[in-house]
Amino acid sequence: MTDINSDVQNNYFGYTPNKSANVFFLVAWLFLMIAQVVLAIPTREIFLGVSMSIGCFLELIGYIGRVMGHNDPYVLKNYMMNSLGTVISPVFFMAGIYNCFGAIIEIFGRQYSHLKPINYRRIFISLDAMSFLVQSSGGGLAAKSSSGSSSNLGFNIMLGGLILQVVTMTVFMVMVGQYFHKVNNNRDHLDPRYAGIRNSGFFQAVLSSLFSAVILIYIRSIYRVAEMADGWGSEIMHNEMLFLLLDGAMCVLAIFLLTVFYPGFAFKRKKEFVDGDSVTFGEEEIRLKSVKHGRCSRL
Repeated sequence: MTDINSDVQNNYFGYTPNKSANVFFLVAWLFLMIAQVVLAIPTREIFLGVSMSIGCFLELIGYIGRVMGHNDPYVLKNYMMNSLGTVISPVFFMAGIYNCFGAIIEIFGRQYSHLKPINYRRIFISLDAMSFLVQSSGGGLAAKSSSGSSSNLGFNIMLGGLILQVVTMTVFMVMVGQYFHKVNNNRDHLDPRYAGIRNSGFFQAVLSSLFSAVILIYIRSIYRVAEMADGWGSEIMHNEMLFLLLDGAMCVLAIFLLTVFYPGFAFKRKKEFVDGDSVTFGEEEIRLKSVKHGRCSRL
């Protein structure tokens, strides 16, 4: 067996992955994946549950590769599990968040948005899917060759997919900022039917968690672009502490927030609020007297 302590600079990781730290993240992703599956069942938020669960599963695969890489960082399979899992997973996290924003627009008001809720889902999730295809195709090409032009081409394709993801997130964040700026300027003219939901402490926590998750994943994506922009074997790529902090911790914290303050419960109560005469939201009881003459259907 190769002595992993004698020639660390020539292994695929560029270092010996820390076992304790990576086992911690592996267990965290296993817990989060199970939690996302369990939470999706009572809320019936299928798209959110599936996208988040797939993202957690990919992160789990990535950290299994890293833990295996601790024992032998010279095996390409271990590195590719780490690379593909941790690079691609945020695509699925963001797809779930894009879908959530469509429902949030209905609660605050469609008239303040540049796009209809369904178009936010179509446009940004489509761009997310394109980013996924580019990154996965680049990763697949790189996995077929550990050296040479094919490996470098696959690496560059993955970088292109990451850049597309960052651009998509940037446009999304700008549009969300503009939307809530308009909402804030028109607080006295928001749909009164959803006043109880908007003022609920739980819904406010869900909003804060969604905003925080986007920022955390955005920071992570900027880091991954910088990591790959310096080329294969760059100094940033060979710094495990940066990876654990700016990739591992950012993603775990983002999905932890969206697990504790699961958006599906807020949207489930929104549907109950529209369809019923009375609904309990948190500790507040919202009573309707004028819903019968006009219902809002969810896109």
